[in-house]
Amino acid sequence: MSDSDWSKIDFQQFLNDYGIDLVVNNAPTILYSKKDKEHEAINVLITFFFIAGGLLIYIVASVFLAPIYFNLLLLIIIIIIASIVDVFLLINYAKSKVYIRPLECWFEIYKGKQDGDAVFYCLTFYPIFTGKCHPNAVKNILYKLYQEQILKSKIDITQIEVYLKVKHMDKTIQEKLGIFFQYGKGNPFRDEEINRNSWKFFPFQKSQNDNYLAVANWEHQYEWRDDIEYDFDKLHEYAPWVIHKWNKINLKPLTDEFKGKIHWDVRNIESKPKLKSWNEGFEKQLYENPLAYKDLETISEVIEKIIGKNKKLKKTKDIKDDLPMIKSYFRDLIL
Repeated sequence: MSDSDWSKIDFQQFLNDYGIDLVVNNAPTILYSKKDKEHEAINVLITFFFIAGGLLIYIVASVFLAPIYFNLLLLIIIIIIASIVDVFLLINYAKSKVYIRPLECWFEIYKGKQDGDAVFYCLTFYPIFTGKCHPNAVKNILYKLYQEQILKSKIDITQIEVYLKVKHMDKTIQEKLGIFFQYGKGNPFRDEEINRNSWKFFPFQKSQNDNYLAVANWEHQYEWRDDIEYDFDKLHEYAPWVIHKWNKINLKPLTDEFKGKIHWDVRNIESKPKLKSWNEGFEKQLYENPLAYKDLETISEVIEKIIGKNKKLKKTKDIKDDLPMIKSYFRDLIL
């Protein structure tokens, strides 16, 4: 192995040498919002109240007009039909209330340069969310089609790198160097403009005193718990915030075989650690992924080629007729 490279370590080998506790104890605890959810079918809910209100008005009017004209059979039929329609509407609205939450956490282990008795390690954690929701309802539909056709899954994979210096002989941690992740401080939760090259390193001391990593936005970038405590709007608008810790059950080693099953090669995630922690001043190193915006660029291309250039998309009905062609476009990309 070159002094400048990282090499992936087999999980079982690492387990035999160090045990699972080293991974579990260094897995970053995250804080997520219970108001992170998919777009709700508001129009369905409005229709529900409109029908319910109309039915109520009809019943009241029938009672007042009973001395003049009253048709019990007609009243019963209208009540039954309106009730059935409202039940279906309410069910559809309930189905649209899909909450996004952490599902599990995968991890990889990389070994770097050896410095005397100490070895540099990087534990790369991949917190998995059940999905993610683009703030723009139309682009959210297009992104779901992209996931379905290209990624074959709607899960959202995030990445957090934890850098350690471990004693080779007695298998203990000599120094916890710090954490590297996409830092989303200061962005409103539903801001469409996301900087995916906002990677930033923090020393391990930053995570002490229960200063957990909090989900910063819909893209599932992260910021510190202390950050949102000073962001009054985000703290209260997206409360309650839930603490999610990882354990031996929901922490899983990420194998190359499983990467193939989840189409890792088209997810534009660089697995190898991005910092060389044995170099002086490594914490100031910058990282930019050249494929960071590949998915969003592809969605912009399909909008331009199929829907039209410079066309404003505000409502889902704006793309309703184009969905079959868009789906075919995404499918053809992988043929």
